Parts: sequence; C-alpha cells; structure tokens
Amino acid sequence: MQLRAPQLSAHLAKTLAPIYLIAGEEPLLIEEALDAIRAAARRQGYEEREVLNPERGFDWQKLADACASLSLFASRRLIEVRMATGPDDGGRKMLLEIAQKPPQDVLLLVICGALDTRAREASWYKALDNAGASLYVWPVKTSEFLPWLQERLHSAGVQADAEAVRLLAERTEGNLLAAAQDVAKLKLLFPDQRVSVEDLSGAVADSARFEAFDLNERVLAGDAQGAVRSLQRLREEGYAPLEILGALVWCLRSLARAAIQLPRLREPSAALDAAGVRRFQQAQYLKALPRVRPAEGLAWMARAAQIDQMVKTGQEAAAWEELLTLVLAASGAAPRRSPARSPNHA
Repeated sequence: MQLRAPQLSAHLAKTLAPIYLIAGEEPLLIEEALDAIRAAARRQGYEEREVLNPERGFDWQKLADACASLSLFASRRLIEVRMATGPDDGGRKMLLEIAQKPPQDVLLLVICGALDTRAREASWYKALDNAGASLYVWPVKTSEFLPWLQERLHSAGVQADAEAVRLLAERTEGNLLAAAQDVAKLKLLFPDQRVSVEDLSGAVADSARFEAFDLNERVLAGDAQGAVRSLQRLREEGYAPLEILGALVWCLRSLARAAIQLPRLREPSAALDAAGVRRFQQAQYLKALPRVRPAEGLAWMARAAQIDQMVKTGQEAAAWEELLTLVLAASGAAPRRSPARSPNHA
C-alpha cells in the first residue's frame, strides 16, 4: 500500500500495518512520519523498540534473529532498520523473505534515505509495500513551500498576516526544520494574537547572527574545539537550543545530502551541486565531505529531530548535551553512536 504523507494520520487511525517502509529526502518529514507510527504502535501495545543500523558488511541474519526472538519484557515489539540508502544484496534477500511471512507480534519499520527510481521499483521495495505500507517523502518544492508553511501555521493554531507569512517563508525556504521550529516558537509567544511582520522580526532569531561565532564554518572545517567554543558563547549569549539547532541543521543537511550523492556522482563538486550547495559555499563543504559517511549524515538528522523533541518535552538540559554531542560528531571528534533514546519513544 503506497501512502502519501498527508494520508498517514488517517491511515494510522484505522489500522496498523505489520511493515512500514519510510524513505525520502526530507529528514524532518521522515522523522515526523516515524514519530506518528511509533505513537500508534505504542497505543496498540508495542512496548519494546530495537534499532538496527546496517552498514557495509552487516550480517542480515541479525534482523531475522531479532524478528524471531521472544522478549522477556514485552509481548509486542517494534524493530527499526535504518539505512543511508537501500539494502545490499543480503539485505534485499532478507527483506524479501520477511515480507513473504511477516513475523507475529513484530512491527517492522524500514527506514531509508533518498532512493532512485530503480530502487523504488526493485522487488524488495515492492514486497515490503505489498506486505504493509510504503511512504516516500519527496522534497518540498519551492512552489510548494509557502502552502506547506501556511498549513503548518494553521495546524499549530498560529494566525499571521500575509506579509508575515511571506517573510517567514523567505527566511526559512528550503529549511523545513528551521521553519517548523519558528512556527512552534510563534505558537508559544502569540497564542491569542495575530502575528504581524513586526512581531515576527522580533520573535524569530535571524540565523545570520550566528555567523559571528562561525559555528557552521568550524564544524565544516573539523575544528571541534573551536566549534565547542562557539556553541558555548551562543549559550552564554542566551540563545535557545532550537535557535542554534536551526542554523546548524541547514549546514548539516546539505552535507548529508552530498555524502549520499558522492558514491553515485564520484566528483565532490557534483555531489555538492546535487545537494543544493551554492558554488561560493562549496569550498567549506569540500573540507568536510571526505570524512562523512552517508549513514553518519542520516544519524545527524535523526539526532537533530530528537533534540527538537527533547526541548519540546521539557528536557532542555539533555538537549544541550545532545547538541554538544552533535557538534562534536559533525566536527569529526566524537565517537560514532546512535542518537540517545528518548523516553517518549517506545
């Protein structure tokens, strides 16, 4: 069953498929879809969650074993398989086998980044879709961004003047995470008030102000110590974690997209072009691209979404710790590890 993002909520209200394949090119929308599925799973008794991160050389028998094993703590389990792109030959074979006979009391969630047409038409993809449901998240086009932002504001209950909406769109176009964070901030600041351009200008932090501290440049340069100092100065200046995160994610998302494109295009400049990095900015990204694996980029986006969730659930101290870890990891200095598990996830 192929789903579109707007259909997911209605689908989950009616049923829960045994398998979900979620893939695409917008990390924020992918994470929100995953959060919705996890929440629906918790409501239906899936109390335990296991995450597998296949990389080169991964033993896919581990997935079969996880699906077949019995839990001592929960009768129903959620198993997530996170991949940067699509599975290798062993993974395709294993996913085909599982799709033919989905395991009992297990909800399988297969998560990929961007997939080309060939991958989306492959037998493993179709088998997962037939056994459950698939959702491919396409990038929000420039022509679609303003309507998307208007719907986001409406869903959040934020009323804003047309000029204010246009200004917000101009400042966040192409950066869905920053736009979502700004909408959340406006909701908190103006719960019973129509937002004007003046209100917006005063309330929404201008990411250009962060450039005084060169946080993004230091991260791209692999200057972990300098990046940590920049982060600390921003915190001392009173900036909120989400304000800093919004500026940082814009940079990291572009780098992650380029890392995914590089194996296919081979030329770093071509990968950066495909990721939407403008030519005058590419010199900074060229320093970082050789040290970034596609799976790392996806892990950064997952961590960023989790930091956002931590702040929204009152876990600000933990959010600062995770933000520091993200800065270190993106600078090439931190041990690679999966995002911290949020207590709000099953």
